[in-house]
Amino acid sequence: MTRSKRVVGMAGALLAVAGVTLLVGDVPAAQAARRDATCVGGVGDAATIQNAIDASNPGDEVVITGRCLITTTIKLLDERTYRGDARGDADGGGGTVLRQADGRNLPALVATETWVDNKTWVSAGIRIEHLTLDGNREANTGTVGLMLRTWDSRVYDVRVQHTPGDGIRLTSLSSDGTMLEERNNSVNGVIADSFVEDSGGAGIRVVDPGNHITDWVLERSWISKSDGSGVDLDNAAGWQIRDLHVYESQEHAIDARRCYNAGVHDNYIEDFGLRGTAGSVYFGIRCTLQPGTPATLIGNKINYLYGTLPAASYVYLAVEGHGAGTSYVAVTGNAVVGRGTARETGLRYTLGAGTAITVASTGNLVAGMGTARSVGTGVTVTAGQ
Repeated sequence: MTRSKRVVGMAGALLAVAGVTLLVGDVPAAQAARRDATCVGGVGDAATIQNAIDASNPGDEVVITGRCLITTTIKLLDERTYRGDARGDADGGGGTVLRQADGRNLPALVATETWVDNKTWVSAGIRIEHLTLDGNREANTGTVGLMLRTWDSRVYDVRVQHTPGDGIRLTSLSSDGTMLEERNNSVNGVIADSFVEDSGGAGIRVVDPGNHITDWVLERSWISKSDGSGVDLDNAAGWQIRDLHVYESQEHAIDARRCYNAGVHDNYIEDFGLRGTAGSVYFGIRCTLQPGTPATLIGNKINYLYGTLPAASYVYLAVEGHGAGTSYVAVTGNAVVGRGTARETGLRYTLGAGTAITVASTGNLVAGMGTARSVGTGVTVTAGQ
């Protein structure tokens, strides 16, 4: 990605005043400004927010207050902070809430500019915090709450709820399907301390038919009642997925493909695969490995607590191979507790589309399973060192 050069001011600049030459200090950089957008709960709110964004400069903070009725996708410009007063409740109470108006069926409630404008490069330097995005799924279809196509960016203390589509989606494709060009990658981002609930698709989704979205941190968040999977990643290379509570997913809880140097640690998972389609297999955690580098699955807690187990098959923790060469994974200190049916497997290690897997499996607790551990042909399991 092309980067602009930073121009440094001269120290000890000379200033002429009334014929006298004075030595002054460094010329200070321009100060970042605050741009306010105050919503009134009407059809003009989206324009109010967008006008504040469009009037801002890189480094500025756009502060959104009130309960905002969103009628068009809000486009986030690069190198800015977007924040509300606090996460709000769409059904009442204070805080900042951006709620989609009835019947708008927007592709996204909020999105980064390179996704909206179909660029071949990524956005950068975006920070979003302290607000609620409400997709109003009862009166809309298809809408993603937060659409990200960006690098070196942060999402903190954000609530995303009632989206017809995915709650938060990271994608290498733009709004018309334009793919990022080579060496333009969505990397080095953080999603943390957030709550994603009642999504019509996945809670957190990565769409990456290429190899552009890697090396993110997803941590300390709650993902609840997803109609798809709680976390669904086409590309988990370099991702660190930790300290999540994922519950009541209709599909898988965490499904991470392309686990290249990935870590899935200390997550709490309950009641996944609620769709329960007979003949289907649902996973608490599945990590599809890439060869040559290690992945780690450590300290995860997975159980099925409530209701009757549907007539499907359930694998609580699984690793699979993909690609030529040997894949490596450490599976350590996980605790999985099932309902005691023959349709449940605690740990499953299979070759999948790979050629060889080496698994260090140690210190795991497995209880209430029809099959405690299943090891496929081509998989070598050791206790590690």
